[in-house]
Amino acid sequence: MFPNVYQIAMGKIIAGFSKLTKEEKINWLTKNFFQNPSESVQIIEQYWNKNETLQNLHDDFIENTISNFYLPFGIAPNFVINGKEYVIPMVIEESSVVAAASLVAKFWSTKGGFKTEVLGTTKIGQVHFLFVGKKTDLERYFQENKIELFLATESITKNMEKRGGGILDIQLKDKTTDLANYYQLHITFETKDSMGANFINSCLEAIANKFRNDDIEIIMSILSNYVPECLVRAEVSCKIADLEIENPRKFAEKFYQAVKIAEIEPYRAVTHNKGIMNGIDAVVLATGNDFRAVEAGVHAYASRSGKYTSLSHCSIDDGIFKFWIEIPLALGTIGGLTALHPMSKISLEMLQNPSAKELMQIIAAAGLAQNFAALRALTTKGIQHGHMKMHLQNILNQLGASKKEKNSLIDFFKNQSVSHAAVVNKFNEMRMAKVAWIDFLDETLVRKKLSKLTSDSKPIFGIMNAQQMIEHLSAITKIANGNWTVDTFVSDEKMARRKPFLNTENELEIGFKATLFLEQPNSFQFISMQQAIDDLISQLQLFIKVFEENPSRTVVHPFFGELNFEHWKKFQTKHFTHHFKQFSLL
Repeated sequence: MFPNVYQIAMGKIIAGFSKLTKEEKINWLTKNFFQNPSESVQIIEQYWNKNETLQNLHDDFIENTISNFYLPFGIAPNFVINGKEYVIPMVIEESSVVAAASLVAKFWSTKGGFKTEVLGTTKIGQVHFLFVGKKTDLERYFQENKIELFLATESITKNMEKRGGGILDIQLKDKTTDLANYYQLHITFETKDSMGANFINSCLEAIANKFRNDDIEIIMSILSNYVPECLVRAEVSCKIADLEIENPRKFAEKFYQAVKIAEIEPYRAVTHNKGIMNGIDAVVLATGNDFRAVEAGVHAYASRSGKYTSLSHCSIDDGIFKFWIEIPLALGTIGGLTALHPMSKISLEMLQNPSAKELMQIIAAAGLAQNFAALRALTTKGIQHGHMKMHLQNILNQLGASKKEKNSLIDFFKNQSVSHAAVVNKFNEMRMAKVAWIDFLDETLVRKKLSKLTSDSKPIFGIMNAQQMIEHLSAITKIANGNWTVDTFVSDEKMARRKPFLNTENELEIGFKATLFLEQPNSFQFISMQQAIDDLISQLQLFIKVFEENPSRTVVHPFFGELNFEHWKKFQTKHFTHHFKQFSLL
């Protein structure tokens, strides 16, 4: 067994893949991993940039490039940060994020905007090594060579130092209580407007080479994405009375409690902070910065106390509502992708070419705005209200709705709850031809239709014959009339899920079957089809009578649960139409 599996796997292993042209890579890929290679090639190629030079630039960002993966590039206007007006670029695929940030920015723009402050810009790198020997000998060796360690990076740090950056300090740290013989050089940096990853790592390698000796085994030299001293604060505040929401005091108290829950409950804190990162990551990505590094550092900071907690905080003291965030953000505005990607350049120009410090403040404000939007929704209408409104466009695109259909459905759902099922049902309802519903209470019409049936009439679906179908309609009507009590009752949960179907224009699906009926049709109750028809008509007459006598009565349907007169009429209309179509009577 195992050799065969191995052979199959090896059939898709390729040597020298990186040396193939892009076209050759695509052809090999689609031939071996796609059911329809030509269609897959077409999709891959349609995302190539028509500008060959620009496409080549994108191809060189990473290895083995075959195409581009587009994400929406949106803007959030109306941000006021430290008195300065901004339009913030955001790259993200999640609906409602940009809209939420924009709305919150407008909300706070009339209340002083966002107040931000950079608390530190220190970044960190480490040389990890093992030392077997006396700690005092290592400490002496470090002190004797510390200046030399600085000098080892002189050629690397020269330009950075001209801009006011460079190495701030080098410390020896004893980590042997955590891991035998493990020490580190803990090195702090100022990289100014550069994110500084390459600069830091180059310095670390130079320091490691200078520091190593026969007793010191260098394990690795690498920057840290945990930067608790590269910190920025963003804040909004106003009088509780100015929150412009119904019952502002109650809103402020619920908002405060929501933040407190995120501070003490890790399960909530993770989702709470994810919402913050919706705003932060979108701007980090738009400006060509490393969102994975930012994510890692931020979540580590959220756990710095030993317990994962909220990144944002709230107070409601002396009639003042205050909401703020403190987060580590290691960012750059020069070098790397910020200098290469044309859209990153556009983003930075849109932000009025900020310094790294300014960008930290802008991004912190975006994260705080997103968090405020989420908590406001959660403590008022619920998060899904706004989210699903924005998600509506995605659902309609998935359904292939035309522009006219989109406009109609967007208008319809302005005052309706949005769910995927509701949108699909309404869309199908729009597209389907109007159903010619049978008026089952029209005795003359029903008799006329059923009179066309004979014992030889064949159904176009299902296994019932004509008389069995008539007796089936009569049996269900007997349930409504109270002449037949069934033992099968639908659960409240299923009833709540199924009953809304009766209010739609959708037909019963072919194969629909209530739980009380057997796989095979029941035997004849009457000796002739005419007797069956007469019985059905009498049951329909009784149907009207019993509900007229007691309009408020309800009767349990085995599939849809407890139904009143109106719901029973809607079901009967669908049911009769379904079975009349079964025998081509409509």
